[in-house]
Amino acid sequence: MIRKFLILTVLIVLFPTFSYCFDLYVHSVKAPLYQTPSIGSKKIIELKKGAKVIGIEEKASWYKVRYKGKDGWVYKLMVKKTPPLETKGLFTRLKSLFRRIHVLREKSRRRPSSYTTTAAARGLRDKRQRFADKYRLDYEALEKIESIEISDNQALEFLTKGVSNE
Repeated sequence: MIRKFLILTVLIVLFPTFSYCFDLYVHSVKAPLYQTPSIGSKKIIELKKGAKVIGIEEKASWYKVRYKGKDGWVYKLMVKKTPPLETKGLFTRLKSLFRRIHVLREKSRRRPSSYTTTAAARGLRDKRQRFADKYRLDYEALEKIESIEISDNQALEFLTKGVSNE
């Protein structure tokens, strides 16, 4: 028992880096691996997003890491201790959704038109009715449509689920 303890202690003392190793994952699109903890030093390799590296040492804003047998330094902001989320396609879906929301906001009417408001205030309903009869326009339906208020949540639900025929 004592012999095992001594061997283990010697190994830890001789190879301290193995006792402090930890996994890190590249979260940046590209993360350069430098020879020394300085941006001005020579780049060894460029790590890609999602690459798993073994953390050996921590020094100020840098991690000393090992990647495919090569030791180097990577800036702390480029890596995290958790793997990056799979975002393939997520950005495209979100961009499409926000584009549809923007179009919906641009095309939706938020308040009655100035003509409808002015006509109602001046009591011009009779003139408007003659105009509507002449050109076959339905102002009552227009007023009803303009009076409907749609919240952002309702608009999003419509965009995601579509129309239900219940």
